[in-house]
Amino acid sequence: MKECQMWNHNALTLFANLTSNKMKNLLFLALILLPAMTFAQMNQKALDEKKGNEMLIGYCNRDGFASVNSNFDSAFKAEYQIYKADEVTMKQLTGKLNDIEVTLVMASWCGDSKEWVPRFYKIMDNLDFPYKNLTLICVDRSKKAPGTNVDALKIELVPTFIFYRNKTELGRIVEVPADLMEKEILNVLSK
Repeated sequence: MKECQMWNHNALTLFANLTSNKMKNLLFLALILLPAMTFAQMNQKALDEKKGNEMLIGYCNRDGFASVNSNFDSAFKAEYQIYKADEVTMKQLTGKLNDIEVTLVMASWCGDSKEWVPRFYKIMDNLDFPYKNLTLICVDRSKKAPGTNVDALKIELVPTFIFYRNKTELGRIVEVPADLMEKEILNVLSK
């Protein structure tokens, strides 16, 4: 009887170790594959049938601008280079972005996005914005982006910059700011 209990204990220990090792391997594999799968879903391209160019669609990041076969990247670089933010407003913004999350909905085919998105990035770069707090969604001409939550955001015009603090929307800058982009950001964050 004692030998049978010993065997059962050893069998259970072996099974637990085997299961534990399998779980560790599965967890390790998931940790390796998850970022790769996430990256694979970033910066997707589709055909803009109106212009015949590629456009970004879905969740994106800044690296996607250079990957799309259109003039968005060159327009982005030119506008980013020439934009000079208002120094007084930039000083007022310093330190105000630490707990802010931003969702930016834009379109690589859109003229307003080509003008305002580079300005936004220049401002945020100068303020050391933590880009882990930015969600960038690129939409098609119908303001759709499969696999995203863009429908829930009720986007009518692009670009739309949505600012959040503690998951609560503070405000939006829609299409063309009424003033300088950095002043509009300050206005939203001051609410």
